[in-house]
Amino acid sequence: MPVSARGPDFGLAPNPALPVNVARPEIDPRHTYSLPELIDIAQMANPATRAAWERAREAALAVGAARATFLPVLTADVIAGYQRSTQAVPGVSVDSSTQAGTDVLQGGVQSSIIVPGGTVTVQGREFIPSLTVKWLLFDFGRREAVAESARQLSIAANVTFNGTHQKLIFDVSKAFFALTATRVQVRVGREAVQSTRLVHEAAKARLARGIGTAIEVAQARQQVAQAQLQLTQAEGQARDTYHALLEAMGVSPTLVIQVQDISARPLPRTFPADLNRMIEASLRRRPDVQVAFARVAASRQNVARARADFMPQVALLGSANHNWSSLSVRDSRLPIPANVNVSSPNMSLLLGLSVPIYDGGLRDAQLRAAEARVAATEQDLRLVENAAARQIVLAYEVLRTSLAAHAAASELTAAAQTTSAATLDYYKQGLGTITEATIAQNGLMQARLAKAKAHSDALIAAATIAFATGTLTNRLSPSRL
Repeated sequence: MPVSARGPDFGLAPNPALPVNVARPEIDPRHTYSLPELIDIAQMANPATRAAWERAREAALAVGAARATFLPVLTADVIAGYQRSTQAVPGVSVDSSTQAGTDVLQGGVQSSIIVPGGTVTVQGREFIPSLTVKWLLFDFGRREAVAESARQLSIAANVTFNGTHQKLIFDVSKAFFALTATRVQVRVGREAVQSTRLVHEAAKARLARGIGTAIEVAQARQQVAQAQLQLTQAEGQARDTYHALLEAMGVSPTLVIQVQDISARPLPRTFPADLNRMIEASLRRRPDVQVAFARVAASRQNVARARADFMPQVALLGSANHNWSSLSVRDSRLPIPANVNVSSPNMSLLLGLSVPIYDGGLRDAQLRAAEARVAATEQDLRLVENAAARQIVLAYEVLRTSLAAHAAASELTAAAQTTSAATLDYYKQGLGTITEATIAQNGLMQARLAKAKAHSDALIAAATIAFATGTLTNRLSPSRL
């Protein structure tokens, strides 16, 4: 960590081996993209969908691995080798007179036996191919429990893949609707700037005719500046929501896409007749609820597996091998070596029984832990169901409120337009005050902003209901809200 005059430097050197893969799909700069088209781009570019697909594949392979334990395990082994060893043997001289009953003179000279020294060389070659089979025949349902647990987790992974796509569709739709609202705010801000400029011009004209004051002109100029500030803020918010849309799509934040304007789109008018029945039906098709339920089923199978660990296992064991070997012993003191050749086939077939007796309480602890996981996953399922039901109810209330607010804001906008036009005309003719004109203009702007926000909130609430009820399932679903 180098230390400079500015203090410690925690910067990192660029890693050239680090891949940088920011999605930049091909975009037609002359085309205006609709919401279904943006969802298509997101589903192809967003890494979240690919990651969910790979996890689903991994879970499916885990099911295959669990099923493989029902089949015998066949193993082929080959042992081959060569060995050579040489050992020196010292000579031996034996005096015959020291041996009992050998006190004999040969030609008047006492005789002795002399064995000369030499070397003994042993070398051997061996080749043993073998085939071993192990087949677990019976284990009181342990493998069935493992396989079923893997199958439930695979179901959860597949449902999560679908849920990831639904979440992606919802996130893109929500960002798309929010972008529409901020763009309306930009348009309203620009119109507000134009309106305040008209008032400013009228104030200057009144001053020139001698029926206005400099204070009125200053106030009008202040309103122009205020409207310009609000426009700048609205433009910044529009840029933020545009980047939020790109983030939801999972593409590069520098990508430039022409996005369709749906500010005039009709709002939904229908409500579910029975909210309780809708919640009950929705919970059965929501991905997160199905995932939580599958995890409960998987944890229950883990309990069955832990209980099976207390029971014996029966397995079939078999082996077959053939021993080809040769052994050669050569003594340098003997003229002929000794050779041994072996060709020996062997086979065995055994039935084994394994009975667990004592393990220091390990299996008891594993069983209790599995039962605790079942209880935890059951509570997790209830939490997910409660959260899902709450999400549906809240979205339902937001939709109802937004539709009512939009209807009220529409009437308010129509009235405010009449008031604003009339007060501006009166002010130009010298019959009204700048305060009245300013209040009328601000009222019109606020009414139009409220209408745009209510429109966006209603669409987002409708999308939230579709997502919460598990019906936001394809690229065209948001268009049918």
